Amino acid sequence: MGTTVCELTWIVYLLPDFGVQIPTPIPFLCDNQAALHIVANPVFHERTKYLEIDCHLIRDKFREGLITPSHVSSRNQLADIFTKSLPGPLFHSLLSKLALVNIDARPACGGDVGDCGLLVRHHISQEQSP
Repeated sequence: MGTTVCELTWIVYLLPDFGVQIPTPIPFLCDNQAALHIVANPVFHERTKYLEIDCHLIRDKFREGLITPSHVSSRNQLADIFTKSLPGPLFHSLLSKLALVNIDARPACGGDVGDCGLLVRHHISQEQSP
């Protein structure tokens, strides 16, 4: 989370130089409820010393209004498709949310690519004939 917040901070400072304004706060979705509790509760983080620097950074950016951390269910965590082995139905559900396009799909005219070329050439030659 700390690395992502650092990247967001950098992007928010960089993009105005290109004339792009980023609306803040930026929604910051996390599937780790313990991390969200640590950010929200200053007392709770004292028990987790190894997270201290990240917690302070994330809490500061939350207080500054850069991010609004909120929970996202693991079933809706799109990044899991790239990082975890998932059961078939969940994999296909997340895959459909990516809106991927098959660039190797057959042409709309049907048949072989060579057939489409012939159809296009035939159509062009008919237009050019008097």
